[in-house]
Amino acid sequence: MKRRALVGLVLLVLATTPASAQFAVIDPANLAQAILIVQRTQRHLEELREQYRTIVRMAQGLGRMDQYRTPPFAISQHDAGRWSYGRPWIAALNSGDATGAAYWATTYPLAPPSMPARLSGVARRAFERQYATVEISDSVAMMGGHQVGLMRGYFGELQRAVQALESDVLNTSSSYHEMTAILDEVAAGELLGRRQDMAANQLLSHALEQLLARSKRQRDTEASTLNMQLVTWRDGEAANRAFRAGTGHALATWRQP
Repeated sequence: MKRRALVGLVLLVLATTPASAQFAVIDPANLAQAILIVQRTQRHLEELREQYRTIVRMAQGLGRMDQYRTPPFAISQHDAGRWSYGRPWIAALNSGDATGAAYWATTYPLAPPSMPARLSGVARRAFERQYATVEISDSVAMMGGHQVGLMRGYFGELQRAVQALESDVLNTSSSYHEMTAILDEVAAGELLGRRQDMAANQLLSHALEQLLARSKRQRDTEASTLNMQLVTWRDGEAANRAFRAGTGHALATWRQP
């Protein structure tokens, strides 16, 4: 009877004991992994602190940032007022010429093509290709001049953006040198660099177009010269015989008036 009472008392005590007083169950593998994670985090934190101290020492060694400011420079422009007859297109090279009116105002006009009906097909095609060379040269020159004028105006916008970025980078306020601010400045610098690359590529493409138009003109001239030489070799002997025969007949039949 006493034994039953003791077992019942033990069961009653266990049932009424709060959960916080129970024995904790610990997994050794999970505990070891958690300790490793904390150790790695601590080492990473120490590395960041050391990098921060290095950056602070470098910043203190730089001194005043105003010494790194660079003065802006202005892009050169044509003085259109100095010239009397080329003034329209010279001014357009400063500001642009979208319609080509300034270019046409300073170039020798090309007469519209009016070929006679009796012209052979070969001669017609040769003339059309020579005419095309002039048209291509006009188109390339107009577009290139307009692009140069636009780049001169765009240069001012780029210069203002670069100066604003320089002011942010060299600002002594700590808010300009926080992590997010530095990342924004890096992104802005990359964007300005890409804009400058685009402008440079456009100018290079127009320079290439000029070279291509010049190459076509030279090629057409050389092809025309070679064609004349080939025609001379092919028909020269027959033309000489006809010339001699006609000259001899004229001398034989000539009489003193």
